[in-house]
Amino acid sequence: MKSDYPVVYTAFDPYPSYKGSAIHIDKVSNVLLQKKKKVLLLTLKRQRRKWLTRGIKHNQFKLEETNFLKRAQAYSDWVDEQLDQQFNLQIGHFRDIWGGLPILKRSHITSVFEVNGLPSIELINRYPHLPHDMVHKLRNLEDECLQKSNLIICPSQTIKTHLILRNVLPEKITVISNGADLPDRYPAHKSLPNQYICYFGALQPWQGVDVLLKAMTYLEDKPNIKLVICSSHKPKLSRPFQKMARKLGIEDKVIWKHKLKKVELCRVLQHAIATVAPLTECSRNLEQGCSPLKIFESMACEVPIIASDLPVVREILDPNVHGKLVRADRPAELAQTIRLLVDYPEIGQELSKNALKKFNKQYTWTKVDSQLSEFYDKLVTLAYA
Repeated sequence: MKSDYPVVYTAFDPYPSYKGSAIHIDKVSNVLLQKKKKVLLLTLKRQRRKWLTRGIKHNQFKLEETNFLKRAQAYSDWVDEQLDQQFNLQIGHFRDIWGGLPILKRSHITSVFEVNGLPSIELINRYPHLPHDMVHKLRNLEDECLQKSNLIICPSQTIKTHLILRNVLPEKITVISNGADLPDRYPAHKSLPNQYICYFGALQPWQGVDVLLKAMTYLEDKPNIKLVICSSHKPKLSRPFQKMARKLGIEDKVIWKHKLKKVELCRVLQHAIATVAPLTECSRNLEQGCSPLKIFESMACEVPIIASDLPVVREILDPNVHGKLVRADRPAELAQTIRLLVDYPEIGQELSKNALKKFNKQYTWTKVDSQLSEFYDKLVTLAYA
């Protein structure tokens, strides 16, 4: 028996999860629900449970296949089957080409492509030896989705520029940045040292965690300064970095936390000397672009920010006004900036106050949700045109 969900939202991401993608899925699905009352959400399966807002039907895809591309194709085929079971689809929102292609083959669905990342760029960074012909095929599939989708939404001007260079019409693209919630103030963790800097988030190569570990070797004269890494992954994925810390002789300076809940993470951030976003100079960050949630969440926690000096960061932070920006992939320079905020805490306090003011003006989820709502008003109008 077929169902009558008017909106489908597809994401080749595990959900729920501790990753930033889960925050996007939450926000977008709830805004879509406000517009159309019923939403079909199709994601990868994750064991963690989550109560969803009434009206959201969440179907999950699980496949044990370890090969990424085979798993992606299987997910795409599953989405196709799921769409066959609907008779009233009007809007299709997709985060990736795997969920997008089944939507786009149904011309009656008004489509929006949420471009946060593109596999032809992302996968090269994850799998450096990916065959060129495979990259070319992926790029062709991306171009198909970019050209056929009715509207595109992305979180940074850097991504929009990249898409325009790929012959996407500028008026088709809407930039809506990431955001964060303004948290309550929490007491410090008793288990943590008095002085520490913090990295939080995922551990992919483009995040630059290795650069941060190398930077810690330049701070041997400050033995009381620790590095707290709050990983959004399971502990086993941090083992290569733990091994690296041992080789560098800084194992005792690094404290690991894994998959912290929101309140616990805020407790770590709010009492740090600074948070660090040491993004690397790679095609994923430079050519494609991103919009790091860790920066918005640091602004909301009123903690000083040290980040790589990249265009995607300058879209959010003005250097020496809202944060300290350092050249990417330079551990010594990063260490020098950390040392500056350790020795002169008043500088960090001024930066964090300025960043919080800008956050409250532009980047609260309330303000971002309002922009999303306006975007979907346009999309709903287009669906009935």
